[in-house]
Amino acid sequence: MLDALLPRLHGFEFLEQAQRRSNLAFVRVPKAQLFSLLGLLRQRHGFVTLTTIGCTDWLEDGVFSLTYLLESAGRDRCLGVQTWIGRDGEGLETAIPLWPQAEIFERELHEMYGIPFDGHPSLGDFMLEGWTGTPPMRREFDTLKFVEETFVMRDGRDDNLNVRDQIRKRKEAKKAAEAQAKAEAQPETQTPPGAGDAK
Repeated sequence: MLDALLPRLHGFEFLEQAQRRSNLAFVRVPKAQLFSLLGLLRQRHGFVTLTTIGCTDWLEDGVFSLTYLLESAGRDRCLGVQTWIGRDGEGLETAIPLWPQAEIFERELHEMYGIPFDGHPSLGDFMLEGWTGTPPMRREFDTLKFVEETFVMRDGRDDNLNVRDQIRKRKEAKKAAEAQAKAEAQPETQTPPGAGDAK
């Protein structure tokens, strides 16, 4: 797909490109070229559907990687267009003029990662009503601390044991008990009377 598509996209700087399958590929462009490329792909190359906008938090590099996943009208090609932005308040233009469904995706990204979208009409509370702390999908968000400060442990879980370990131990104990019961249920092999007598 990229072999046919990229030569038709003159003037764009493709920082990375990857063909995952014959009908699925990804490209990364600088932020300044993102919306020109998205518009061109929609208007001239048949990528009419915005399936989602994904975000990966590269905390160590200080960037968010945003992926606009586009699908062709015939549902036969899928292209992910990526760009990187800084984690500390750097934003993007809204994609609503290209795809109205971007409104929901951008609201979620704003609430979960703190990414601002210029020109978006409603970046208020979406799912986390009244949330004022660190956005919960950012990697510096401490989930355990939040749970301990916000919720009360229910009875029976005060020991805070690792659930997976406990399930594994119960399964092992059950298998051992079943093996023991099976061994005890088998009759002992007995020698018939007189079979061992010498003649």
